Amino acid sequence: MTKYPELISSSWAELSQLDSRSRQIVESARTCFAEVGFEETTMVKIADVAGVGVATVYRRFGTKAAIVRYALMAESVRVGMVLNDAMAKSSGPIGALAETFAAFVAEASAPRLLVRNLRESSAAGEMAQFLGDDAFLAQGRTLMGHFIRYWQDRGELGDFDADVVAEIFVRLVMSFISNPHGILPLREPTAARDFAYEYLSPLLTPHRSQR
Repeated sequence: MTKYPELISSSWAELSQLDSRSRQIVESARTCFAEVGFEETTMVKIADVAGVGVATVYRRFGTKAAIVRYALMAESVRVGMVLNDAMAKSSGPIGALAETFAAFVAEASAPRLLVRNLRESSAAGEMAQFLGDDAFLAQGRTLMGHFIRYWQDRGELGDFDADVVAEIFVRLVMSFISNPHGILPLREPTAARDFAYEYLSPLLTPHRSQR
């Protein structure tokens, strides 16, 4: 699955098209939002962490809210790489799915996850808009679809529509990010892994109904 990290890195065209200085500002903003929260992060703070003048930040992005979307893209790339590392630990599709889901739950529960800090801040609207954007769904579907087709090409998964199953997973992830509370037993990685084996792995072995 050698192309998977490359797909993750290039998954957001807007982010990949930024020059190095703008990308540095975005990464600095992402770090600040995650560590101290959206409300406490000022444009001056972002500029200081990025090592640029505050006028440069304003000139390139205009407002702090405008940086949020890019910061969310950068965070999705970072989490994607974490999930890729988890996926690489398993030799089969079911195990890879379980490891990846457990890693995602651990990330979603981490105190420094960017969306965790934005969820209850004045930037919650920007986060909700980002998660509800067709582009987010499309990018996630592309990445998950690549994962499924990789195993299909190896003959370890059956012939089914990879994009349909991929979208189901992405929509589950979107809902978990938006609201992590509920009755699902996902409080720690082992429970999340068991949940994936029992409830999510059947999605990778669908049975077509006879009509």
